[in-house]
Amino acid sequence: MFLASLVLLLQVPDPLGVTVDKIRSNQDILHYSITLQIPDRGREVRGSARIEYRMLGDEDVLELDFDDALAIDSVISQSGSAVRHEVAGDRLTIYDPEAGETASSVTVYYHGTPGDGLFIQDNVHGERTAFADNWPDRAHHWFPSEDHPSDKATVSFRVEVPAGWKVIANGTLGEVDTTAGGRTAWTWAASVPIPVYTMVLGAGPMSVTELQERVPQSVWTFREDSAFAVNGPFKRAADILAVFSRWIGPFPYSKLAHVESSTRFGGMENSSAIFYNESAYMQRTLGEGTVAHEIAHQWFGDAVTEYDWHHLWLSEGFATYWDPLYNMLKGERQTFVQKMEQRRTRYMESDVVGRPIIDTSETDLFRLLNANNYQKGSWVLHMLRGEIGDSAFFQGVRDYYHTFRDSTVLSRDFEEIMERHADRDLSWFFRQWLLQPGYPKLAATTSSNGEDLIVRLVQVQPDDWGSFRLDVPVKITQDRGQVLSIVVPMHGGRVAMIKLKGLGTVPAEVELDPDRTLLLEQVSETGR
Repeated sequence: MFLASLVLLLQVPDPLGVTVDKIRSNQDILHYSITLQIPDRGREVRGSARIEYRMLGDEDVLELDFDDALAIDSVISQSGSAVRHEVAGDRLTIYDPEAGETASSVTVYYHGTPGDGLFIQDNVHGERTAFADNWPDRAHHWFPSEDHPSDKATVSFRVEVPAGWKVIANGTLGEVDTTAGGRTAWTWAASVPIPVYTMVLGAGPMSVTELQERVPQSVWTFREDSAFAVNGPFKRAADILAVFSRWIGPFPYSKLAHVESSTRFGGMENSSAIFYNESAYMQRTLGEGTVAHEIAHQWFGDAVTEYDWHHLWLSEGFATYWDPLYNMLKGERQTFVQKMEQRRTRYMESDVVGRPIIDTSETDLFRLLNANNYQKGSWVLHMLRGEIGDSAFFQGVRDYYHTFRDSTVLSRDFEEIMERHADRDLSWFFRQWLLQPGYPKLAATTSSNGEDLIVRLVQVQPDDWGSFRLDVPVKITQDRGQVLSIVVPMHGGRVAMIKLKGLGTVPAEVELDPDRTLLLEQVSETGR
């Protein structure tokens, strides 16, 4: 795998800026206006999607992702004329004569039963509900879209539901109207661009509890679970949001709803409306760490979005680090240390250790939800913080968020900003931790010439992981209990030696990285 990374370095001038996903670069979606009718019975929906867009060239063909299992009734242009269109597989091609470099729009009217992305079904308590669950590219199964994180847009919803239901979605609540037969229509609108995979709605007989704070937060649950949610995992939700706002930047949205739902994930960071798995409520296993992780995503993943899925660590690695960072910033250092050790263990015991974080050979997007992008990604940020210091790290993160809020990024964008705040080149750091597989395994030996103590460190990880540049903290405990702390630089290969004059006694113990600041493992040299 290290050889594959070397090939990538040779073929691509800037591997941290490489994109491999298919992107329609000739068009820009500006806004989705989605209308949906959830039936009283069954799963067939009727909807429309008005798509505002502009072309970035001379073409007049708009291409969208859309599940051909749904039937299109008509496509209407901005002026009200029927528009020729074709559906092949999951691609909807619209030949809009009014398309151009200025904004235009088309409205797609459709109906059918979504096979994915939107689930109308009984919840864990046997009550009928409807929830969207889009990650990574499943939104097109229930509305036509550019189903890729590179093209963010604003979105509005008008959702008509059975009597007694409530509807939650992205953005700010508008009108709630009662229709014929006692059904209600709820409108929500997000005024800042968000990625399509976070454009969602949830509907059902829900209980809503408002949390008192500067940014409106609310907890939406099934009625049986409201007491557990408010008194358990969301007890410090207001404080988590306040701490992150202070250290990262202003919260990017008008509100934040925490929603019990039927998502397949433990938590799904939909912009301004986080969905949590209903099973965790039933089993009472939903914890504050998941809440902190998903709140962090509102900044990292939602407001600042990876342009390409293979840079997913910019979303998941950040959220996985800011969860324990919350504990550290609250003075709960032992909890921070424990969580980071859990992340270390989870990564080192995973089946992706032999692959790099930016793994362009992986085409199954669900397989990118792995310990590289989560746990190793969090350790990359932790080691970066140790490398450049707290001041440069936190100032850099704030600048990164401010610069790219409501837009998209690649790893190179993050590197450039952190280099500016560190005031030095960090290309070696990002390349070894993002493009090389694995981590350093170090063996330490000591010897004496009678007067001097010689400490020898050897990197014994597999050859295809490559070698790592490190400054290794070493704690030496001598026979009589004296303790000496030194740092051994390893900047030129797998072996480093340091001579300590006047310490001829061979120590009783040598411990590498005693404060656990690096993602490394101390092993015996014979255990290579």
